[in-house]
Amino acid sequence: MHKEKLEEKIYSEPSETQLLKEGDIINAGGIELKIEGPFIQGWHSAKNNAGEPVLYYRGNCGLWKDVLGCSALPDILLCTDNEIIISAHNEYTKYEFKIPSSKKETGLIVKYISDLAEIIKFFNGQGISVLYINPDSLYVCGDKIKLNILPDLSEIGKKMFSPRDFVAPEVLMHDIATGKEGVYVLGLIAYKFLTGDNINTYNIDVSNYINDIKIPGFPQFLSRTLSRREERFNIDEAIGYLKNINEERKAAVRFDIGISSSVGLNPDRLVDEDACGYFIENNINFSEKNVVLKACLADGMGGMAAGEYASKAAVKGFLKNSENGENFSKDLNDLVMDSAWQANKSVFDELRGKDGGCTFIGIIFKNETFALAHVGDSRAYLWVNSESEDKLKRLTKDHSYVSLMVSSGNMSEEEARISPDRNKILKSLGIVRNRQNEYFDDLQKTIGKKTEDLNIGDIILIVCDGIWSELEEIDIMKILSNSSCGIEYSEAKDAEAKDDDCAVCGTINKFGAQYIADTLVSFAIEKGAPDNATALVIKRIS
Repeated sequence: MHKEKLEEKIYSEPSETQLLKEGDIINAGGIELKIEGPFIQGWHSAKNNAGEPVLYYRGNCGLWKDVLGCSALPDILLCTDNEIIISAHNEYTKYEFKIPSSKKETGLIVKYISDLAEIIKFFNGQGISVLYINPDSLYVCGDKIKLNILPDLSEIGKKMFSPRDFVAPEVLMHDIATGKEGVYVLGLIAYKFLTGDNINTYNIDVSNYINDIKIPGFPQFLSRTLSRREERFNIDEAIGYLKNINEERKAAVRFDIGISSSVGLNPDRLVDEDACGYFIENNINFSEKNVVLKACLADGMGGMAAGEYASKAAVKGFLKNSENGENFSKDLNDLVMDSAWQANKSVFDELRGKDGGCTFIGIIFKNETFALAHVGDSRAYLWVNSESEDKLKRLTKDHSYVSLMVSSGNMSEEEARISPDRNKILKSLGIVRNRQNEYFDDLQKTIGKKTEDLNIGDIILIVCDGIWSELEEIDIMKILSNSSCGIEYSEAKDAEAKDDDCAVCGTINKFGAQYIADTLVSFAIEKGAPDNATALVIKRIS
């Protein structure tokens, strides 16, 4: 045999626990235990006086006395320098290693590996390195991974000893602990999570193992966790890379958008003076994964010679820079205000002195977060679709004469609804040329903060006065409350639905944004709709 192939291995003395046998009665820190038999890795199953199952270990336990604050560790009932007792909860389910067969299973594996990484980080923060985690000690409690026994540890800066094979090479060489030993263990267990198999840790060639891993991010993760210590991830780098893998596997924020408009029933209104539009941009690269949505609605002011041109120009101006790639790294509220003033400039440029103007609402999303700019009497609502309640929240305040009278106490809401002055607008696009502070309202004016998040299943509804003047809020709520089939989009990722069908349950159009927009316009027409009626609906579906 060649000398260079000889390898010295030093095995530690068997722990005193291993000398115990079934039926032994012991007293551990005042707790009487009856030994039932060996468990794993020097631990024994036992029962206390109350008949409750516990696990018992006798040996060098000193390192455990200062690290009892990690929730993923077993519930420690007693810990001294020489003995330790942990609870053996029946609700834990032993993890069965197998090749993941779905995206959902792979996503859980990423989470479990991340849980283990946080355990290793916890110990590193206490000046302790994790040398070994027994894969058979991994249990699932709810959606979290939990250790059923305690891992092997060493103080960082001290020489390491371990009788295990499933450890970093420097542990077998009895080198000084640095904390990176736990990262190596993380890589070994990650491989078992992905394949169901163990890695042979003798003369390991990582490339032999990672070539068959077909989950993006994990070949790279394994190559940097199972490498030599100087090239290996530290624990923070490992956690950061796991986060990147998890983000890559997450479904991007997705929106369902519907637009509907009608000229209405007034024989004197020959054209629809409303306009609306939206633009979606997806950015996926090494440093970001963002979905940006810009949407707006403009209501051309009736009685003016060029109301329809004003609204069209406003929408065009608000969306103008989208295809050229705006600076979406800037403050979202500043961005929506800049775009709103660009819409105002477009109205002036289009009208060239003609008598015209329009109300306006513009909204910009960056992923689930949105900001809003508003002028006039079109309205925006947020529909919160939760299990506890369905709530319609108004996001805008009307810039109108009757709204001012109501807020000052000189007119009731009912009087405002029938007032002949209800169409008198105090602010609009096309009235002021130069930028003025606080001319546009933002969310700060109505909900007390400049941005808000749209959760899955929630809806943004933007309507002109031709909708809200005909439908009371209770009518709008009835339509919106019937617009959810109660199934999250992610549950139907493989559903084959037609273009006009609900992506979840396949029911024709009943639960989508377009259905909501069409229904709002139809109801307004049924109520008489003397004005143009336009609705823009944004529903977050994932």
